[in-house]
Amino acid sequence: MARLDGKRCLVTGGANGIGRAIAEAFAVEGGDVFITSRADPAAAAAVCAGIAGMGRQTGFLVMEAETPDAVESLFTAAQACLGRIDVLVNNAATAARTPFLEMSEAEYDRTMTVNLRFPFFTTQRFARTCVADGRPGSVINVASVSATKAISRLSAYQCSKAGLVMLTRGAAYELAPWGVRVNTLSPGLTATKGNADQWRDNPVLWQERGRDLPLGRAGTPADMAGAAVFLACDQSAWMTGGEIVVDGGDSVI
Repeated sequence: MARLDGKRCLVTGGANGIGRAIAEAFAVEGGDVFITSRADPAAAAAVCAGIAGMGRQTGFLVMEAETPDAVESLFTAAQACLGRIDVLVNNAATAARTPFLEMSEAEYDRTMTVNLRFPFFTTQRFARTCVADGRPGSVINVASVSATKAISRLSAYQCSKAGLVMLTRGAAYELAPWGVRVNTLSPGLTATKGNADQWRDNPVLWQERGRDLPLGRAGTPADMAGAAVFLACDQSAWMTGGEIVVDGGDSVI
């Protein structure tokens, strides 16, 4: 039996990169999957076509996390598609590489809204449904090793991801009596299109950073997906408030 048979999963930011790899891995393991995309409906449709080709129920919503009704609109659409949600992956994020002295209030606020405020309220909305229905659930917050390791020009992003780790711990503690588990997946240097775009002025430096890691290369979205499947499935049933770091050994340097 596949590890996610019968599970209905919601993955934010599931059209590209790590989110796409997680969504596709969930489908391979038997899960139905609903995804969101901020601005790439073609990519979202392609992901859903692949998932549907596996015989899974799927759908997507193009949305902005900053809009006032974003959370309710998301769950209305996801539940209309899948009927209920068993697994929530808070993966959608933004990361402006702006020097600390040049960060605007608007840019900072957007970073915190997308990376921390939105996951807080999606987790709350998901948990309320689980409690009302009397059933367990699993939340996976995709943070980053940069939550504890400073990286130039990413101070606002780092603040938001450190907050996301603490959201995991606080929510896990409060929701445990209802069987709602909350855990963190923290990727390290990962070869996604978004990261490649940020390093496009110096691709050689990107390659050198990968070679400097203990395992000798940058990670791939597929490297993150296996950990997400574990956190979503019943094999991790006695794990909550925890963190899985997938970073090629970066955090031990």
